[in-house]
Amino acid sequence: MIEINRKDAKAYCIRGKEKAALGDHQVAITDYDQAIEINPSLAEAYNNRGNAKAVLGDYEGAIADHNQAIKINPKYAEAYYDRGLAKDALGDLLSAIADYNQAIKINTEDAKAYNNQGIAKAALGNHKAAITDWDKAIEIDPKCAVAHHDRGLAKRKLGDRQGAIADHDQSIQIKLKNAKAYYNRGVVKNTLGDHQSAIADHNQAIKINPKYAEAYYNRGLAKAALGDYQGAIADYNRAIKINPKLDKARYNRRNAIIILAAILLIGLLIYAL
Repeated sequence: MIEINRKDAKAYCIRGKEKAALGDHQVAITDYDQAIEINPSLAEAYNNRGNAKAVLGDYEGAIADHNQAIKINPKYAEAYYDRGLAKDALGDLLSAIADYNQAIKINTEDAKAYNNQGIAKAALGNHKAAITDWDKAIEIDPKCAVAHHDRGLAKRKLGDRQGAIADHDQSIQIKLKNAKAYYNRGVVKNTLGDHQSAIADHNQAIKINPKYAEAYYNRGLAKAALGDYQGAIADYNRAIKINPKLDKARYNRRNAIIILAAILLIGLLIYAL
């Protein structure tokens, strides 16, 4: 715990950040409150308090604090970005994009603002514009695994499956234990008919996250495509056990059971002949 001068607003702000870093956001807010009481013009205290409120799910309160930080310092790029995150969490994507854009205008090298702007645009279905944002994020920060991964998703949506695989490759290279990237690369490989390689990717995703229901489901699809209906049924069962609401797994399990029963019946008839 930092010992502080009780009349030093910045000291309270620093201690609040320390508490937030330890996950004690409610206590951090108390320090930010004290900092603001001492110095109502300390924009950083408002912004940090807003971030703590957002972590606790109080997005409206967070936005109010970010508003105040921006009112005090209209060139506070981080406050625009953080307000964008809060608006994003509330589903106000257009307003979030406006905030990310403002943050970028102030700080043209803000890779995370480009990245989150891309995420918001993709959520609105504007995948081409999202790719442009992720291109810029990656140009600024080539090691941004999230930007590579999400750009790969957008490329897949636009039909560029090889480009999608290349982005997922890069995301995995940057972050080896990247279950989502393995999973989504496997999904693309499945659509290309490369089922064995898709299974290998889903295996890796499941190794990283054994509770990954979608990975079991899609591995089941790949096994079914290769004629391994028993293996597919086992994977669908695992997916359903993890997520009982995964209706597509139930549907495909039923189909696999029907096909497997038909194969067995045909085999018995041939044997009888």
